[in-house]
Amino acid sequence: MCIGDLCADLIIPYGETKRKLSRIREGVIESCEVELRSGGTAGNTAVVLGKLGERPVFVTDLCGDRIGDFLKREMEGHGVDMSFSRVGERGAMVCIAVLEEDGERTMFPWIPPGGGYPTFTEESFDPRLFHGEWLLFTGGMSLNNDGKSMGAVLSFIRQMKERTSSRFVFDLNTRIETYGLNQERRWYYQQMIGLADVVMGSGIEEFGPLTGKEELKEAAAALAVDGRRVIARDGKKPVLIFENGDVTAVETADVPVVSTVGAGDTFNGAFLCAENHGLSTVESVKFANEMAGYMISHKGHLEIPEKTEKWLKRV
Repeated sequence: MCIGDLCADLIIPYGETKRKLSRIREGVIESCEVELRSGGTAGNTAVVLGKLGERPVFVTDLCGDRIGDFLKREMEGHGVDMSFSRVGERGAMVCIAVLEEDGERTMFPWIPPGGGYPTFTEESFDPRLFHGEWLLFTGGMSLNNDGKSMGAVLSFIRQMKERTSSRFVFDLNTRIETYGLNQERRWYYQQMIGLADVVMGSGIEEFGPLTGKEELKEAAAALAVDGRRVIARDGKKPVLIFENGDVTAVETADVPVVSTVGAGDTFNGAFLCAENHGLSTVESVKFANEMAGYMISHKGHLEIPEKTEKWLKRV
C-alpha cells in the first residue's frame, strides 16, 4: 500500500533540445516534445510496483479536475488499484522537470489557480484497509506542513502498526527546497522514523538536516536503532545498508544516463517488490539498483525490463 503524493510531471527536454538546435547548422532537423506524465514519489513508486506485477493499492488525495482524471487513468493503466483514493475538489499540482544535457533534472513545483498540495484527513483512509497485513510505504512528501494532513497520515500508519502485522517503509525525501523543515515538520519526521521498519534516503542533504551529522555514514547510522534498517543512497556511489549493527555497501551499475526523473522512485518500488517476495535486505537493494540503473539508461516513463522474474532470480 502506497500512501502520499500524486501529481502531474511536465517533462521539459532542455538538454536534448539544445543538442538538436546545434545540429541545425549541419542540416539535421529534429524535434523535441514536452511530455505530461503521472508523478510524485508515492505515485511513481506505485506505478513501478504495478509494472512489476505487484498490484499495489494507492491512497492519495485525488484531484477533481481533468488532470486528476488523466492521472487516475494513467495509474490504473499501470495496474494500480485506485479504488481507495478519494476525489477532492482541488486541482492538481504540477512538477516541472527540466532535463539537463547530462540527463540530470531540476524540479520546480507549480500550483495552478485552484490547485494545491495533496492533503489527508481521517476520512481519507477507508476502514477496510485495516483488514489484512500490508507492506506500507510513504515518504516525506506526505509531510507537507499542513498539521491536520500530517497528523492524519501519522495516525493511520500508527494504527496500522498497532492493529495489524503490517511493515512500514519510509522514504525521507525531505524536499527542503519546497517544504522547508520547521519544528512541526521535523517532529512528524521523528514520529514516522520511529514507526518505520525500514528508512530510505538519498545523500547527506536528506539525512544531515534530520540528524545534525555532516557525514552520510554517521547520519544514516544515527537512524539505524531499535532494530530499524536504514538504506542510504548517494548517486553513483555504493548504497549503504545499516542492519543489525553491520554496514554493507552495495555497488551501483555504471550505465549511460538518459534521464534521472523517477530514479529514486524506481529504486523504492523495486525494493518493495523484492522485500514483498521475501528477499534479504542486500538482495532487495541489489534488485532495486538493477531496476533503477535500467530505468535511468532508457527513454520512457519509469521503464523496467521485461520478465523481471529472471532479474529477481539473478540477485
